[in-house]
Parts: sequence; structure tokens; C-alpha cells
Amino acid sequence: MPFFPLFVDLAGKSCVVVGGGRVAARKARALADFGAFVTVVDGSPSREIAGLCASCPGGGGVGLLRRAYGGPGDLAGAALVVAATDSRELNAGVARDARAAGIPVNAADSPDLCGFFFPALVRRGELVAGISTSGACPRLAARLRLRLEEDWPEDFAGFLEGLRGERGRLKEGCPPEEVMERLDGLISEFLGRPRAS
Repeated sequence: MPFFPLFVDLAGKSCVVVGGGRVAARKARALADFGAFVTVVDGSPSREIAGLCASCPGGGGVGLLRRAYGGPGDLAGAALVVAATDSRELNAGVARDARAAGIPVNAADSPDLCGFFFPALVRRGELVAGISTSGACPRLAARLRLRLEEDWPEDFAGFLEGLRGERGRLKEGCPPEEVMERLDGLISEFLGRPRAS
């Protein structure tokens, strides 16, 4: 059964990533890029994790507890938990603790332990697409992400910001049908323009 796609506000929320390698770093960065405050728990974190802790874009931040996972207390107050160690047994323990506390959990490379999946993300400002195979083949989602990145122009973010303003202005003085018609015209014009090569 596929998982339901749901976009969640993580701004200012606490998330915990257990593990300190490449996968943990990628997931911690993604969470922080959406404004979460991420605590990484790992006794021997990679340089990539250390670099994330030093500076993190996107409004969130990454902190480090340089020690082994200490049990359910490490997850207290978390909105999301990620188990991304190289030990399936430890990941299963983290997942069990998170589920017992009612916290959604993602366990790297273990779809059966996951309560949610990390989608392959394409982002242009506030325009965000997430692609998931519900754990069947994350590599396919990554390949589709690359196609979308090629398809979506970099100036999508600015266009969307302009649409936000135009939509607000139109809603103040036009009937709903006219608002939709004008917005559709702007969108069609933007999407139909020749692409720079």
C-alpha cells in the first residue's frame, strides 16, 4: 500500500537523527533546510555532520550529541525521528522507541520500520515536490527527481512569489472565476515560454 503524501510544517520543530554518516547527514540537512532544529546523536560523527553543526542554511540548525544513542530520553520532544546508523538492530531499537512515544520515525534502508519516508525533493523557493516509491526503490525516486530538476527552471521561485502577490491583489477586486482565469493565463504564459538552453 503506498504512503499518503503529506507536507508538514517543521519550522522551529525539534527532530532527532540517530547516526553520524552520509545518510544521516543528508537527512539532517534536509530537515534543517525546512526550518527544523535537528539533534544528531552519534559517538563518532563524520566530518560532514560536524560541518552541518558548524553552519546550517535554511533557518533551522543542527546540533550534535557526541555519544551513543541513550534510549527513549534522547527522543523527548521530537516531532520526527530518523534512525540512520549502519546497524539494523540499533535502527530497529530507535524505531521501536519512537513508535512507543508516538513519534513518526524513518529508518534508513528499512521500509518495514518506517512510519514515514523521506521523498526525493525538488525545491524552487516555496514550490516543493516530493517523490516517493513507498520504499520499493528509492533509486527510482532519485532519478525522477533529477528529471524534475532539469524541467523546473531556477526562476520558478521568483515566479511563484509574483503569483502570490498577484493572487492577493486579484482576490481583493475580482470574482473568483476571473481570479482563476487570470492566474491560469499567467501560469500558461510562464510555462509556455521558450526555455534558455
